[in-house]
Parts: sequence; structure tokens; C-alpha cells
Amino acid sequence: MPLISGLGPHTVRSDPDLAICQQWIAMDVEHRQLLAEWGTLEGWLIKNRRWFRLSPDERAAVPEGARFSQIEARLDELETESHVLLKAMRPAPAKSVEAVIANLSVAGRLIFEEDHPEAHGLIVRAVRDLAKLSAPK
Repeated sequence: MPLISGLGPHTVRSDPDLAICQQWIAMDVEHRQLLAEWGTLEGWLIKNRRWFRLSPDERAAVPEGARFSQIEARLDELETESHVLLKAMRPAPAKSVEAVIANLSVAGRLIFEEDHPEAHGLIVRAVRDLAKLSAPK
């Protein structure tokens, strides 16, 4: 199942630019999931292990601290990798409606609804409308 709404899996596989968008969105999904886990774990560590009062050596001895470190390391990797993919997306003009949908899908994830509800809503609607208008009849 594609992560970009309105695009079939064959469409994404056959266009490298669409595949880059698909990969970026998959990484963004993982990033958001890890951020949620990180926040939950950090809260638990603060409450149950007095996390911010521990020295680096003491933190390393906390079993849950290992997962916390793993999450932080993966978040750093995702940040770096996603910037590389974003740079790869920018120079190439869209060659199809599907590519426009993919680029707007990425833009919709870059603009947080909480920060810019109007812009986010317009992008989400444009993705939906373009997918609907370009669907075979």
C-alpha cells in the first residue's frame, strides 16, 4: 500500500521521483512514531528514574536508558537522511500529476497542522482533489 494517497504501488515503483517521495514519507512516519515513543519514555524516566538528576554514567546503567539512546540515535539518522531526500526532490520539476501529488504530500507533512492550519488544509485538499481529478474514470 503506498503512503502517498491517490497513487497506486505500480505508479510509485515506476517513477524514481515518486519513489523518493515515498521513501521520505516512510521515514517521516518512522520519525513521528519514534518521537512519540521518545516522549513517553522520557516522561517515564523523569518520573521513575529521576533522569535529569543522573550523571551520564548513571544514565548508561539504567536499562530503559539504552532504548532512549537508540531512539535518539535513530532520530538523528532520520533527520540527516530526510534532508538528503528533500534536497534530491527540489531540483526536479514534476513530470506528471502523480509527481505533483507526491510533492504536495511531502509538503503537507512538512507543514504542521497545529502551526499553519489553513496552509496545511489547503495542501491536504489539493492532494485529495488532484488524486480524484487524475483517477481513471
